[in-house]
Amino acid sequence: MVTGIGKGLQLSPESIIKEILELYRDIRVLSDEYILYGPSDRNRESFLKLEHLLNLEVDDDIASGILNKEELEPAFADINRFRSLYTVKLETEHANEVIESGSPQAVLEKFPFYENYLKLVRMEYEGLGLSSGDMVCFLGSGPLPLTLIVFFRKYGIKSIGIEQNAARANLSKKVLEKLGLSGAVKVINGNHFSLNEKDLSPYPGTGIKALMVAAQAEPKKEILEHLLEVMPIGSRISCRIYEKGLRRLLNGNCLLDLPDGFEEQARVYPEPPVYNTVVFLEKKR
Repeated sequence: MVTGIGKGLQLSPESIIKEILELYRDIRVLSDEYILYGPSDRNRESFLKLEHLLNLEVDDDIASGILNKEELEPAFADINRFRSLYTVKLETEHANEVIESGSPQAVLEKFPFYENYLKLVRMEYEGLGLSSGDMVCFLGSGPLPLTLIVFFRKYGIKSIGIEQNAARANLSKKVLEKLGLSGAVKVINGNHFSLNEKDLSPYPGTGIKALMVAAQAEPKKEILEHLLEVMPIGSRISCRIYEKGLRRLLNGNCLLDLPDGFEEQARVYPEPPVYNTVVFLEKKR
């Protein structure tokens, strides 16, 4: 565990920017392939430094001032790239551990962010008004579909996961098969354009009670605009975003300007270990 970063750090804009730029210098030279497949120690150290930086208690005004600096946009883009790819690396490694294990559920629960998912799924279960036997669709399910696994294990919610990377979609299917969940959770290789009016109408005739959008599913504006076209009136969506302090650099102000036709119903703020805000939307027209 890296704990040195930020020791004695005065939370001024200048000192925070210095930490951002130092991290940027470390990761901007790393190729996508190196982040995904390279030696773990260096990547892990950078990831822990980044997580520490993102979790700093920073006043919203200070965070906004930093995040609005145009000269830092290349740093933010590379930081986002690194975190997204390293998260895939962690999930892929753990997915393979689950597949190879004689005790797959026990191994699954050792995933570093497992407790986060338990709380996050509970937020969505309650916020969407779900009941056992309902079905949901999740955009951006990844190589380790923990959200959908927890939904079924804890609440009896069946699901369809949509993952745009074919290799990750196939790996997640193997995880589900190993856990004996292939009948409850279906994974499709595709993206938001894989959903059309035929899939979702008459609503909820297909059995899909709600759609969920992962924090890393992008571009959110395009996703929401497409869903607005294909979802019937009354459809509900939960969208995970980051909006606390410096974590906003991971997705910017993606939900400040909703497509006309969606109405925000609720916004549930995180409590550690969860760092995602969950925004609940409903299609009104």
